[in-house]
Amino acid sequence: MRHGSARRLMFASTTGKLGFAVFPLATVLLGHGSSGSFLDAGIVAGAWSVGGTVTAPLRGRLVDRHGQRWPMGAMAVLTALAVAGLVTATATTQLVLSGALAGASAPPIVASTRSLWARAVPHDLLRGAYALEAVLTEVTKICGPLVAAAVAVRSPRLGVIVAGVLLVAGSCLVMSHPPALSARAASARDTGSRGVLGSPALRLLLLTNVCVGVCLGALTVGLPARAAESGSAAGAGWMFACLGLGSALAGARFGTRDRAARSATGYLTALTWLALLLAFLAAISAPPLIAILLTLAGAAFAPMTVCLFELLDAHAPRGTAVASMMWMVAGEELGIAAGTMATGVLAQQAGAWPTLVLAAAACGLGATIAALRISELAHDERSPRGE
Repeated sequence: MRHGSARRLMFASTTGKLGFAVFPLATVLLGHGSSGSFLDAGIVAGAWSVGGTVTAPLRGRLVDRHGQRWPMGAMAVLTALAVAGLVTATATTQLVLSGALAGASAPPIVASTRSLWARAVPHDLLRGAYALEAVLTEVTKICGPLVAAAVAVRSPRLGVIVAGVLLVAGSCLVMSHPPALSARAASARDTGSRGVLGSPALRLLLLTNVCVGVCLGALTVGLPARAAESGSAAGAGWMFACLGLGSALAGARFGTRDRAARSATGYLTALTWLALLLAFLAAISAPPLIAILLTLAGAAFAPMTVCLFELLDAHAPRGTAVASMMWMVAGEELGIAAGTMATGVLAQQAGAWPTLVLAAAACGLGATIAALRISELAHDERSPRGE
């Protein structure tokens, strides 16, 4: 934080992350407030998620090709229009269409700030910057739903407006960041005809990220199901808080110490650790032990994110810094959708423990894929180019 550009970039990243954390619950509350139906609320929130997943690589590619200024500006305008459509909607169809547009046009703020950190801080502080990003992600995941719920007490529409303002403001902050104004990505011919997916290492990371998404989706349903067996599904709140606490503490520690191990090794270790802890969790029912295991399991997330960022820096084809990150986002979101649907069926028919087994198995599969081809990830790792 001694570097002025780092402070500005952190503020831009935090604003954008908070906007993305507020939006999902805000759309659920708006959909329910409009029709009184949780089915409609889920459809509206799903439209936001699907729209964002489908267009994620395209939005990243636009920023890579043309720089941050006009693509981010255009997406910010579309986001504002989508928010206006949401808050003025009088029918569920309009809510769904506006929600899909909001997701499809959401500016890639987080992916863009990741690509700018290498210009904002010296190379020896880059890992600390990535760890800070991971910690901020956990903090905003906790604060975002709280903000959405608090403002929705006054009006469900207000929550969507706040989310939209945060996303537009985050976009403007990224656009005004000095490196963003001068940076221009490499031309398309530098990336090869297949772009991001032309890199075997990135195809591997995409597969493992889908596995991580399945795990997250399974936990989204599995932890409330486990809490419901003990009394109330609302009790899952402290479970997710334990995951976030473990991730934040591990991220802070991870970013402040020297590490000799390669990023590929750290990534594999985090996946394996998470798989093992979740497997133990499926067999535990005592709340104190659950809290300990969840905190320890959460400690895998921030280091995994830092190692992923470093692997993207090392292996992303030239001129695809933002697009490569958006492909990872799309893969994770696809996994979350699959994991959520699968565990919903499991929880309904067999209870909570199979959902936690699925979460552990998904991480175990990701770890196995990474282990079988770790030489591919570790080969020719380079210093971050900061493109």
